[in-house]
Amino acid sequence: MEKNYLSGVVWIVLASMAALLCMFWLPGICVGDWKMRKVDVLADLRSDSALCQLAASDSLVAQMVNGDYHLAEIVDNVKSKTPVLEGSRLTHDSKGNVATLEDSILTAHAERTVARDGVTSIIDMSNGGNGGMAAFYHALDQSGSRPVRIAVLGDSFIEGDILTSMLRELLQQRFGGSGAGYLPMTSITANVRSTAKQTFNGWSQHKAVDKSGYSDTYNNLTGNYFTASQGAWVNLVGRGGSYPHAGSCTSSSFYFFGNTGDGYATAVVNGTDTTHFSLSTGTMIGHAKVTGDIRSVRWSVTAPGNMVFLGASMDSETGILVDNLAMRSARGSHLIKIQPQVMTAFNHARHYDLVILMYGLNVAEANRSIYTPYSNSIIAAVNNIKANMPGTSVLIVGCSDREERFSGGWRTMKGVLGLIQAQKRAAIETGVAFWDMYAAMGGEGSIVEMVKHGEANSDYTHINSRGGNRIARYLFDALMLGYENR
Repeated sequence: MEKNYLSGVVWIVLASMAALLCMFWLPGICVGDWKMRKVDVLADLRSDSALCQLAASDSLVAQMVNGDYHLAEIVDNVKSKTPVLEGSRLTHDSKGNVATLEDSILTAHAERTVARDGVTSIIDMSNGGNGGMAAFYHALDQSGSRPVRIAVLGDSFIEGDILTSMLRELLQQRFGGSGAGYLPMTSITANVRSTAKQTFNGWSQHKAVDKSGYSDTYNNLTGNYFTASQGAWVNLVGRGGSYPHAGSCTSSSFYFFGNTGDGYATAVVNGTDTTHFSLSTGTMIGHAKVTGDIRSVRWSVTAPGNMVFLGASMDSETGILVDNLAMRSARGSHLIKIQPQVMTAFNHARHYDLVILMYGLNVAEANRSIYTPYSNSIIAAVNNIKANMPGTSVLIVGCSDREERFSGGWRTMKGVLGLIQAQKRAAIETGVAFWDMYAAMGGEGSIVEMVKHGEANSDYTHINSRGGNRIARYLFDALMLGYENR
């Protein structure tokens, strides 16, 4: 008699179905930036409300506001023009438009922000908490009685004081202040900087982007530190010109690690007035300071004493100070490694009311769209700043437009769009502010137009001083819109 296998087949099918159902609850499998899609044999039967419940553990979903979001579907990257980060979703925003979860959250916050035609608003996700823009806006109210400092951290996109020179000038025109701010002891772009003429000799530079020779012991917000030979010096001269408030200043400071040895320095103001300093402060980060009507200042190390040095500044006692802390090839990852005691000491010696993170060019890749690990690194960096620089606002600036050539001409590099999503997520997760520079520039093809108008280089990546001035005005308008409507 022939054996009946039907019952065995049924049991195999049932067991397979049970196994597939159970696999839904397994965590996603990740290899680098690639994530395998979740197994969900009932995906077509689930309602939107059921999907919301399934995603309730997602930390981004937990920040949905007043039920404005309804999950549309779980998708892979091929189905979305905008890259979808690991753990994210496509959603319907409050207007019914399909968007990434990050964009939906930003849209909801933007709807509570005062808008103005021609201005790309800063979106603050802090709800008034630590790291949000409120601290900076409050500091602006005090600019008549104390210095209000802004640190702009970035890469080659802003080196040579590009963009920050005009941002500084616009803010100083409105709130007062003078000087070109903080400068490291040496700079590869010293000869092209239009706000301060900088010359130097006798320094050995150590940068966070160096593959060797950089010690995390001295890692700091600037990403640079220096050792000095006998008689090392740096000379700063205000240039003014197109940025008249940078032509002179009322104070200059010389920064160093004050617990690394005994040293001596001199400051010569305007070529005549000399002041001598002992650098043995005993504090982790110390500074020497001179004041007056300063058009030039020369700091010299008469005895280095094995000390570690940072930089010098051209400042004012009141008004706005904007420091360009650009570092070529930087990604911002050095911010994660700054030791809390160093961050705290630096903040005490030179407190910033606003830190602007403007990275991206060294992260975006043509054939890469998912930047979840990089988003996590930004989150860690911002959390380090928030934990050790209380009272400091943090603004994450989205990557600029960067073009790549294809058969039909030029188009925005796919990696830029994915990177911007990662930056948006970092702002949401850390509860700080986000400004979409890509949108402010004009989005798709905007850098091509800037090249045509002589505002960007022919690499379709870097802006020049003219382009920097234009984007600085966009950012200034966004800051003032937020300040006036807080």
